[in-house]
Amino acid sequence: MKRILFAVIILLVTLSACVTPQNTNVEAELRATLVAVNVQSTIQADQITSLETLLAQPTATCPVCPTPEPTSTPLTPTETPVPTATVQATGSVSGRLGYPSEMVPPLRVVAFNILTGEYYWQNTVLNQMNYRFEALPVGTYHVLAYLIENPTRTFYAAYSNFVTCGYLESCTDHTLVAVEVKAGMETTNVDPNDWYGTDPEALGWPLDPTINWN
Repeated sequence: MKRILFAVIILLVTLSACVTPQNTNVEAELRATLVAVNVQSTIQADQITSLETLLAQPTATCPVCPTPEPTSTPLTPTETPVPTATVQATGSVSGRLGYPSEMVPPLRVVAFNILTGEYYWQNTVLNQMNYRFEALPVGTYHVLAYLIENPTRTFYAAYSNFVTCGYLESCTDHTLVAVEVKAGMETTNVDPNDWYGTDPEALGWPLDPTINWN
């Protein structure tokens, strides 16, 4: 813009030197043009200054977009089945006790599970005439009775075929009777009163398992 203004002034001076009085109007027009150019130059200078001011101002920044929090789909918990305690079915066994004497000594009554080898026992007192196992696991058992005082390998009793045939002299079968224990039921009349096996061990009758016979 300054270059244009300078060129106009030079032109105006040159024309002034060359004009004659008849060209007075031309000089006036040139002066008017110079004034207009000067005014326009001033306006443009103001506009440039305004633009520079705007450029000098800090550029506004976009607000920081919030980072979305990661989302996750909740997993449906898988329920682990709680192990259920297995309740073993049981039944009962009961019977009468006897002894080849006027009294019944304290006895140890034992029920042997034929299949598993497990045994269950209870002690009686002097002259106790009955016994009862209230909760034997379901299975097949042999039931025997042993002397608590002065135990021996040669003299003890069992529930055998001799008992089921009525203790008759003609009954010579001393084989143990298998007793079935059923769930929720009581097996009665299991009387371990065969004291007459001359050699119980030879008959296959087990010894009292609560005693160390070695």
